[in-house]
Amino acid sequence: MFGWNDSDICPIGMDVGTHSIRLVQFRQQKAQLTLLAARRVEIDSVPLADSPEKHLTELLRNALETGDFRGRHCVISLPPADIHAKSVRLPQMPENDLAHAIQWEAKDRFGLELADGRLVYFRAGEVRRGTEIKEELLLFAATGDTLRKYMGALAPLRFTIDAIDLAPCAMIRAVHRATPSKQNATTAILDVGHTGAQFLLCVNDQIVFYKHIDIGGKTLNEAVAAKLGISLTEATQIRSRLLLPATADEDGSAVPLQQAVYEAMRPKLEELTRELDMCLRYYVVTFRGARPEQVSVVGRQADCSQLLEIIANGLGIRVEAAPVLRGVSELDDKARPDRSSEWAVAAGLSLYPVSRAKAPVAA
Repeated sequence: MFGWNDSDICPIGMDVGTHSIRLVQFRQQKAQLTLLAARRVEIDSVPLADSPEKHLTELLRNALETGDFRGRHCVISLPPADIHAKSVRLPQMPENDLAHAIQWEAKDRFGLELADGRLVYFRAGEVRRGTEIKEELLLFAATGDTLRKYMGALAPLRFTIDAIDLAPCAMIRAVHRATPSKQNATTAILDVGHTGAQFLLCVNDQIVFYKHIDIGGKTLNEAVAAKLGISLTEATQIRSRLLLPATADEDGSAVPLQQAVYEAMRPKLEELTRELDMCLRYYVVTFRGARPEQVSVVGRQADCSQLLEIIANGLGIRVEAAPVLRGVSELDDKARPDRSSEWAVAAGLSLYPVSRAKAPVAA
């Protein structure tokens, strides 16, 4: 067991997703960051238990037993499906009044009680309509039942939960560590997971826009399966093998299978691009913010060259996989440094400043 304040060992970052769980732990000595351990466990790799809590416990136990993790302090994030997110506009008001107003807004917008849950908000910016000025806020909430589920799963493993962080906050931390942004510049981050994508904009580490889009790796696998007339399992395996940039035959034509997969995914990727373009247009028009110069892509699908290409062509800006493990020593094969983008959330969680955090505002 170690104490955070007295050790250079960071807490274990636990990125709990719908398809897999990723654990990362760093050692931070001054400006040098060292990877101690990294482990990914697929959700279906462990037989289903009597309850979701027990299943999660066994998944985490498996990851910990096969990785060189130190201590029992952790920072965890929850899957997007377990986090309720909305944007609201409210008149400008004092902070105390705002906290009460947000509680009422959350109850109305989410349609659920959050008495024993957790609600946080971020100030996105001022919205002007004529002489009227309102403030747009981003609300994120988790119910008490959801929090108890994850805390119950960690209890048998005797973990100390230093924080339950939002995945978007962890992404920003990881991306900005590897690629520092300019002062007041708008940073765009796209996390393409298994069941969907999360798109966020931030300025100086502050989230100013967030949207969840129901297009992810599963969507692309289903599109390939339908187009090629094969099973979903086969489509998933083929896409995994074709994550490298498309090669060409001697006559200059694309390899037939790669081309077929590309064409199968294209409609969904173009749909995703249109969603992203609408998000950027909304941000620029509503807040008069600067359009970002680049979109940093994280998540397991960040290695899909076709995804990066189609989005870049559609948006007209650079779209690149975020090198979130850049500058980290002792990577070896623990975190597949050639696919480092998928570790963004877990890395950001391990870097959570437990003792000096400026946390999101709790309502």
